[in-house]
Amino acid sequence: MTLDVTTEARDGVTLVVLGGELDIYTVASFRADLEQLDPASTPLVIDLTDVTLLDSSGLGALVSLLNRAREGEGQLGLICPHRRLRRVFEITGLRRAFVFGDDLDGVLQAFAEGADGIPPDRV
Repeated sequence: MTLDVTTEARDGVTLVVLGGELDIYTVASFRADLEQLDPASTPLVIDLTDVTLLDSSGLGALVSLLNRAREGEGQLGLICPHRRLRRVFEITGLRRAFVFGDDLDGVLQAFAEGADGIPPDRV
């Protein structure tokens, strides 16, 4: 049960690439890794392409990050090309709370289509 987290600046956003399991066992280190980031001032994109497991604690961490972004009218997007992971967001009612794309270009396009990149629905 591991989660690899890498962070880089790309195309005007902070890109956080995850690999492995985002669950109760890894969520504390994920939160710690993202503590120094300010999603309220810099657009943030989380790449879930290589995430193999996402449980409720992982969802909670993503919602917490979304709320931090919204405090300063920041932008948070998720790269999530796999239907199995998107299904988790649909089942929990969080699908419309996040900006999604199949890749970075898709998220950036979704940001550009919205005035602030944040859907009107609030979590």
